[in-house]
Parts: sequence; structure tokens; C-alpha cells
Amino acid sequence: MLRAPFREDPETITAFVAEKRIWIHQKLAKKKAINHVSHHREFVNGQGFLYPGKSYRLRFINNEQIGKFEKSTDGFVLKLRHGYFELYESQKHNARNHFISWYKRQTEIKLKERMPRYDKRVGVRVEKLRVSDLGHRWASLSRNGMVNLNWRTVMAPIGVFDYILVHEMAHMIVRRHSKEFWSLISRIMPDYKERILWLNEHGAELDL
Repeated sequence: MLRAPFREDPETITAFVAEKRIWIHQKLAKKKAINHVSHHREFVNGQGFLYPGKSYRLRFINNEQIGKFEKSTDGFVLKLRHGYFELYESQKHNARNHFISWYKRQTEIKLKERMPRYDKRVGVRVEKLRVSDLGHRWASLSRNGMVNLNWRTVMAPIGVFDYILVHEMAHMIVRRHSKEFWSLISRIMPDYKERILWLNEHGAELDL
């Protein structure tokens, strides 16, 4: 429900709501994340973990099985292989940190893969990127042009991931959530409202 002065111009109200749309959805997502049924994941065999938008089960590899699996060549103990997340049993106590490190790296990879699809369409080139824990925020743009993405974003379907990226790229041109900003987003992603809705409804699930 939206309350406004009785004599306020409807177009002014509509423009205000449009400008605040993302802020509203972020607040709703945060509220839902707090009040939602917990999506806390246990690091046990068979537990599902998202990437991107699809659930893969975790299975631990004991010492007797280590010789049957390829050794890591990228420095990561956690592997997504043959439809499973695989982790050595000896690293079970540190599983969450291994997942976070893996998700951060995959977010960096996805960013480099997806940006060339949009930089010319948006009209900007992202020179500075950082992946970190932004809490309930999916992304942000620093004053120095640094695009910051939450590592949790890579758990979302690729279309939603792309929307979060494009949203920040568009902010490099238009800082405020103005009519011009949403016009730019709409030109690049006509279905952007559906992607926002997905985040509002499922954002709380993107966590460990």
C-alpha cells in the first residue's frame, strides 16, 4: 500500500515509485530473508547447494577414495564434478569457507564471461571489479567506478545474475533510479521486472 497526499499528481507518484523500485525490493527481500523459513544448509552428504539456479548435492570423499579422483590443479579443495560438489572428508570442518572461496572465484569467472555481452549495449566498460560479502545487498557501485558483487549472486539463475550486473553497469551512466535509468534497463532487458520479482521471491535462498 502506498500513501500520498490527496492532491498529488499521479504522474509524480508513479515516477517516485519507479525511482524507488529497487530500494523497495531490496527492503522486501531483506525482510523476507529475516522472516523466511531458514535456508541454512548443513554440510553433510546429500545436501544441495546452488549454482547457478540449479541444486547440486554434496558428497564427501574419504581417504580411501582420494586416489580415485583427480587432484586439484586450481588450488581449490572443493570441486563441482560429475553433477556433485566434492570435498575431502578431512575438510568437512571448514566446508563453509571452502564453499565461499569457490563461489567467489566462480563469480569472478562469470563476470568476465558475461560483461562482454552487455558493455556495448549499455555503453560502458567496467574496469574495476570486486567480489565480496555484501550481506543483503546484491551489488553496489563505488564512487570510483568499482562494481562490487555479492558472491551469493552466482547461486542465482544466469538471467538474474545478468540483471544484477547490468543494473550496476547502468548506474555508471545514470546514478539515480530515475525514469532514464529504468528506460535504459528496459531497453537492454525488457523482462527486467520478472528478474527483480525472482530476487524478491527467492533471494533468501541464495545463502549457505
